[in-house]
Amino acid sequence: MNFGLTEDQSGILAGLEQLLASKAPAAPTEPVFAAYAADLDKAIAAAGFLDIAREEGFGPLEAALIVERITRLPCSIEAAASALVAPALPIPQGTRPIALVSGDGSKAARFLPMAELLVVDRGDDALLIRVDPDNVAPVETLFAYPYGRLKSLENLEQTVVSDVAGLRRRWRIAIAAEAAGCMASALALVIDHVKTRQAFGRPLGAFQAIQHRLAMASETAESAKWLALRAAWSDTDADAAIAAGFAQSRIAQITYDLHQFSGAMGLTLEFPLHLWTYRLRALAGELGGSGAQSRTAAAAAWPDVA
Repeated sequence: MNFGLTEDQSGILAGLEQLLASKAPAAPTEPVFAAYAADLDKAIAAAGFLDIAREEGFGPLEAALIVERITRLPCSIEAAASALVAPALPIPQGTRPIALVSGDGSKAARFLPMAELLVVDRGDDALLIRVDPDNVAPVETLFAYPYGRLKSLENLEQTVVSDVAGLRRRWRIAIAAEAAGCMASALALVIDHVKTRQAFGRPLGAFQAIQHRLAMASETAESAKWLALRAAWSDTDADAAIAAGFAQSRIAQITYDLHQFSGAMGLTLEFPLHLWTYRLRALAGELGGSGAQSRTAAAAAWPDVA
């Protein structure tokens, strides 16, 4: 079942489409692991799209719609933390880009090389760390996001946040929305491929076994999208954990299938599939992975059960 957008939501997404049509770069033609679009990041932020959840009459649902659309691009920008997590933090509007990481702050974090703020979920509380660019070492990964690590954890300008429930809830919604966008574009690319790639005189997409598995991949992508949007609409711990957990639990299978249907091309960097599937693999383990989300969902559903 698909739900229609309101007039305001349609107008917001139409405006975003216009901006993307004029500013979004094309998919890289050179083999690259990560494609970060700095100019597009600044343009989207300057246009106010990443502050939509703070505007009267709007909220996390509109932010999730924007994040899901942006994440469909072959390039990456820091949208999810700014649009969904930042409004739940005691920080001034416009503080971004934002990097998120769990632990003690020593691990590599997405978007840290260009971040203004690093949010560290330490379990019992969270640290908000002002990022000094000179204290960031870029980290090379296969995850199609720019990663970095703090060189030193000493003498940091930081704030302790004791209430981390809102942070984690919005982080889970962000994971779900990003995963849904990546799944949608990866699936669309592979569907175009199997329509034109021939085997035994027929398009690959004409084989029933491939059709069945593509139908399963489509179900995964659509379910991930609508669970993410429901979580953003309700903004509850249970829905957020269910949405993130579902997306994370399906990432391994959908990435395996889509790369298999792409054949040898799916193993190359020239074919852009990895720009979405490698990002999916990065999202699969964030905030404890699908197991942690399942435990959170169970705790939210049955709070009185030990």
